[in-house]
This record gives sequence, structure tokens and C-alpha cells, in this order.
Amino acid sequence: MKFILESKKSKDEITQILKDNMSPARSVFYRNYDEFFNGKIFENSFKIQRNINYRNSFLPVLIGEINETDSGTRITIKTRLNLFVIVFLCVWFGIVFLGCLITLFADFEIQFRFIPYFMLVAGILITILPYKYEAKKAKEKLEELLK
Repeated sequence: MKFILESKKSKDEITQILKDNMSPARSVFYRNYDEFFNGKIFENSFKIQRNINYRNSFLPVLIGEINETDSGTRITIKTRLNLFVIVFLCVWFGIVFLGCLITLFADFEIQFRFIPYFMLVAGILITILPYKYEAKKAKEKLEELLK
């Protein structure tokens, strides 16, 4: 998912707002839930996630680029899944898709033929729904902060 935010604020103001609403990147031993986001800010970009106190493997990573324009600042944000989750899903969906192909050509009882298709649909829904929910919340908060 990609979206663009336009702001009348300067690049330095945008960077400061992000810093004020961000805790350092999480680690296994230390987590700070005081701020809305966690991650890193670079000179013209950032890589952040919503700061949550529960586990969600489908939490989007927001990768933003900050560019000054004549009328203010343009923030281009791309969202994606964590790289480990992407690799895991590729392997998992590959195995499930292979199971779907096998059930087309093998002679299984009717009730067993639908299992891989059910797993395919469930996997898609389990991936997309939490991801979209979390991406929407992060986008709304960024719009609120940066407008």
C-alpha cells in the first residue's frame, strides 16, 4: 500500500513531530509503549511501525520519504510486511498452492479435497485483514500528526 501526505509544515518540523511521537526501535529486552510509533528516522526518510503492546505478525512497516515542495512538504509512505513474515508466507502459500494442485489430480475423498482451498482462503484473510486494519490506524495517526 502506498499513500502520499501533503503538509504545509517544513521538513524539519515534520522530522521533529515524528521524533516526538516515536520511541526507539523495539528490542527483545526493552519495549517502551509511551509513544505511538517506534523505529528510526534518517535525514530524508523514516522506517517506523505502530507501537503496540500485543503481538501482531502482520503489523505494517511504514517506510517514508520526506521531500520539500514549493507549498510545504510531501511525505510518500509505502507499507509492507516484515521481511521474515513475507518469506514465511511465501513458503506457506507455496505449500498450500501445491496441495491445491495435488487435490485436482489425485483421487481424494470429497471432504479432503477442500482442505487446501480452505487453508488458502483462510491464509489470505488472516494476512490481509489485520494488515489493512493496522495500516489504516497508522495512516490516520500520521495524517493527524502531519497535517
